[in-house]
Amino acid sequence: MAPLPKPTPSTVAAIYAAYEAANEHYDSLGISVGEIATECDRALWYGLRWASAPEHIDGRKLSIFRTGDRWEEVLVEDLQRIGVEVYGQQDRIRLVGGHVRGKCDGKAMGVIEAPKTEHLCEFKSSNAKGFKEIIAKGCKVAEPLHYGQCQIGMHYFGLTRCLYLVVNKDDDSRYSERIHYDAEWCLRALARAERIIGLDELPSRLSEKPDFFGCMFCKHHAVCFDGAWPRVSCRTCLHSSPEMGGDAAWSCARWSKPLGIEEQKASCPAHLHIPALVPGEQIDCDEENEIITYRLRSGKIWRDGANE
Repeated sequence: MAPLPKPTPSTVAAIYAAYEAANEHYDSLGISVGEIATECDRALWYGLRWASAPEHIDGRKLSIFRTGDRWEEVLVEDLQRIGVEVYGQQDRIRLVGGHVRGKCDGKAMGVIEAPKTEHLCEFKSSNAKGFKEIIAKGCKVAEPLHYGQCQIGMHYFGLTRCLYLVVNKDDDSRYSERIHYDAEWCLRALARAERIIGLDELPSRLSEKPDFFGCMFCKHHAVCFDGAWPRVSCRTCLHSSPEMGGDAAWSCARWSKPLGIEEQKASCPAHLHIPALVPGEQIDCDEENEIITYRLRSGKIWRDGANE
């Protein structure tokens, strides 16, 4: 018989609970530059459409995120200590009608390897295992999401170099890499993002196998493979569409109006699920009464519509 796990001490549990109580769920308004290099088109589409229920983040993970923020401050101080000027922290990135978005960690002048070249800055922290892999393989191979973040940042700000600076959380060692701007990579990535943003149907999965490693730990696994119902919001409604004018603008064809962020989250009584998100087969459609009928996986007949 396996030993029973020890209970979490009350003080530690209270600290974690305090982190959770203070945490506010944040819906990304578009495709994050930190996720643009995600291999799976469908995962990016689910995220854009707010298809999955908000992810619960426990107190310990929230503490890790907070520590990561502090490491950014330390790395900025490291650079300033050796005479590098760091500025523009948290400058916004907005591309593809504002639907590709994020913030940069900063920009720098005076980087020792090329002091006259302005660099984008990307600061990260890693455990010893990940740090060793970054040293061995470089950012592009070891951390493709980080690489994508660096590339899109350089593209947006018109820079040709990025200083990628990583700290090993286990022993405080540092790694730096100067990443060159790759225009072809960026144009391909942004064209892919624009295609995904414009889709009103599900794009292909990375794999059709639920236990594929790249799918097992995806935050959208439940809605993608397990038949979970999508979250109800304007973004999962077939009447809504992302617009390319403005900053991450959306509109509703049903009411012929633009949609504010709070409206999108609240949805309305006329909500009709995008058929591809319903865990079942569409068997009928009554356009006049705005009713779509499905046969669910259980065999039950379900009618989705404002008049139901």
